[in-house]
Amino acid sequence: MSQKNKFFSLIAKVILPIFLLLAMTGFAWQLIRIRPTPVAKEIVPFVPFVEVIAAKKEKLRSNLINYGTVRPRTQTTLIAEVSGIIEAVAPFDQEPSSEINLRKIQSFRAGGFFRKGDLLLKIEDIPLRTAMAEARANLRRTELVLIQEREMAKQAKIEWGDRNWSNASDLVKRIPQIQKAEADMLAAEARLHQAENDLSRAELRAPFEGRILRTMVDVGQQVGSGSSAALAEIYALDTGEIDLSLSRSEMNFLGFKDGQGKNRNLGVKVEIINDKNEIIHSGMLDRSEGVVDPRTRLTKVVASVEQCFANPFSSKIEHQALEVGQFVKLRLLGSESEVFVIPDSAFRKLDTVLVVNSENQLFSRKVETVHRNKKEVWVKVGLEPGELVCITPIEIISEGMDVRIADHFKDSNSSKP
Repeated sequence: MSQKNKFFSLIAKVILPIFLLLAMTGFAWQLIRIRPTPVAKEIVPFVPFVEVIAAKKEKLRSNLINYGTVRPRTQTTLIAEVSGIIEAVAPFDQEPSSEINLRKIQSFRAGGFFRKGDLLLKIEDIPLRTAMAEARANLRRTELVLIQEREMAKQAKIEWGDRNWSNASDLVKRIPQIQKAEADMLAAEARLHQAENDLSRAELRAPFEGRILRTMVDVGQQVGSGSSAALAEIYALDTGEIDLSLSRSEMNFLGFKDGQGKNRNLGVKVEIINDKNEIIHSGMLDRSEGVVDPRTRLTKVVASVEQCFANPFSSKIEHQALEVGQFVKLRLLGSESEVFVIPDSAFRKLDTVLVVNSENQLFSRKVETVHRNKKEVWVKVGLEPGELVCITPIEIISEGMDVRIADHFKDSNSSKP
């Protein structure tokens, strides 16, 4: 290789890379020299705005809305106590003229009304009258036999003569014969009383003031003697009952204690309200049935409401009478207690709220609640009067974080029953 070629090869392999490296180093230094000087930026922490309410303790009466089904307290099936053909049913033509206006409602038909002692149904009584006449005749025969036996005992004593009468046997004295005659007479009297009762039972009278739910028989039908003795289903008009279900917490909230006696439950009032939230009837929470529904896990309780059914015999005119099987809306009013009423939005958990202290710092607080609905929660323990409770939902919080309070806050007693 020539000297010239070796020189160019040396330049390409050694001198040119060194030159390029120096050039790049100088360029980089120039960039560093002209770079801008960083300016420090102050970080301002974000302090959220929150709405608060001032906790205020109020004495409120516990109340719940519930629903139930109306039924009569007294409901029974009329049974024929004697057999025979039904001769007539109410209303009857022989009723006095003063009862004419009541004939349309006093009837042995579904929906018919009746008063206690009203005649509802007659069973043909010819066989019963015959049985009573035979029983009376049998009684007279036994009375005659008893008289004869007593007279024959007197005659036997006369025939005994001067002998000691105490030595005579009971058969001679006719003591067994007299005892048998007396027993026959008593049995005949009992059969006569039975025949009289059977005859009186041929006329079926109402056991109480009530209404007929449904009838099972009509005129010309045989009852008893192999046929069904059921005549009608009836119910009393004096008191109605409403079946409803409550959870254990709801019962405690109302102050209802099962098995503690009725006097302990006088504070649990029941109001039946219509679609306009008007009270149409009032009653009391009467008792618990002591049964938990296995499907809902709720306890069955019974409310009692007096004079809630339509009653044409009452002087009180009832414009909104209840009907058997009607589904009604109830307001239950229980015991009074001192509580804080807090909006449901203030709760992060079922038992935790956020409280703002005097330095506008936010802290979580566990509380004890006694009642909860879709809008409000009643707090029994865990707050103090005047404490500020945050009602603004905050996704992420830290204990002691700073907050800014909105200009206006309101009291916690936002609604009352």
